[in-house]
Amino acid sequence: MRTFTAIEYGFVLSIIATFSVVGVGGMLFGFQLSDWAEWQGILVGVAATVVAVAAAALGVRMASGDRPRI
Repeated sequence: MRTFTAIEYGFVLSIIATFSVVGVGGMLFGFQLSDWAEWQGILVGVAATVVAVAAAALGVRMASGDRPRI
């Protein structure tokens, strides 16, 4: 059962993090994604990927019961 909790935490946190990065990108570059330059889309995409992986790792760590060290 703990495995499903780890998957759930990792998935949910990565989705929240990805949408947060896209929202910040929308505030910076405008919410019309079709009007973004190619470099803006690449920048937001890479940032969203990095943040999603980090958030998934944090979610798995949260589900394991270890307290994250900051």
